[in-house]
Amino acid sequence: MRNHRSAVVFLDFDDVICLNNPYGGYDAKRALAEQDSSQNHDALEIWSKLFDARATENLRAIDEEFSPHYVLSTSWAWIFEKHEIVEVLRRTGLGFVADGMHQTWVTPKKSPRGMRSVEISNWLRLHPEFENSWVVVDDKLSGTGFKHWSRESLSAVILCQEGVGLQAPEVAKLKMALMRCFS
Repeated sequence: MRNHRSAVVFLDFDDVICLNNPYGGYDAKRALAEQDSSQNHDALEIWSKLFDARATENLRAIDEEFSPHYVLSTSWAWIFEKHEIVEVLRRTGLGFVADGMHQTWVTPKKSPRGMRSVEISNWLRLHPEFENSWVVVDDKLSGTGFKHWSRESLSAVILCQEGVGLQAPEVAKLKMALMRCFS
């Protein structure tokens, strides 16, 4: 059970845990839609290769050490309902993310091209109890609008390389940011 003192991880999927090689969000959506049909011959392959294995293990290690709440700040929220996201996470070995999702599980979305920094700021404004205990895990392409944040806030923004995802250098920064949440 996650307590009220737990930090929030604002989690993007693309280029963080999903490298879109060979599969991405639309493949997952199709696999969910076909899960009960005879056309589902490749669903198991999609579930096994949708999320990068190393990034998944890195996120699992963070979860085991810090037990954060997760709030999704991903474009996947435009195409998936919450129950579908939970199903995808469970089928791909990321059930711990589903289990740790905050009640307000997604950042407020106004536009598919909206800035992540605005979405996250808006979520934090609605949840002031987390104003000093959060981190962002995004990628350099879609993690937009952060350059105007304070130096202190920027230290809690971890941007992954496109096509590489959440790897050792980002994990080290993420651990430091999470430790600051509790100091």
